Amino acid sequence: MSLAMSLILLAAMFSTLPTTHADTGFIYHTCEKTKNTTMCVAVLRDDPESAKTSTAHDLASIALQIALNTADHNGAVIGDLAKKSQGTPQGDALAVYHKAYVGAAMDLDIFGRNDFDGGDYAGTSNSLSVAKGASDACENAFEGIGKIPPLPPLIS
Repeated sequence: MSLAMSLILLAAMFSTLPTTHADTGFIYHTCEKTKNTTMCVAVLRDDPESAKTSTAHDLASIALQIALNTADHNGAVIGDLAKKSQGTPQGDALAVYHKAYVGAAMDLDIFGRNDFDGGDYAGTSNSLSVAKGASDACENAFEGIGKIPPLPPLIS
């Protein structure tokens, strides 16, 4: 997911790329600008909407949607785990984890999406920073009880 987020930031820098159909080469060349080209390509090629895009900005929009969907899904999974573990140290850590994921998803959905769609990439970047803080809170909650979080960080 963090690579999808990296692509969002790249859209601000590369949205002036010439319009082209998002074939594998276009996706690959756009993803080359991320920290992990292979994962970026795999994530975007796995989404059928990517093949319909015509700009790096369109790919970044898809990446943002993937990130939002992942945060929503993971938040639901963590919420279920937290309910099953109430009253235990792991349950408390999962409750922190759940709150962080829900908050990050809401921030990305409300502010990140609006900022991105409005061309405010600095605002989008701020939402990504908030999501990174949520990931840190999750890791700290589990570190406090000496366990590994059940899911990878939202943003790394």
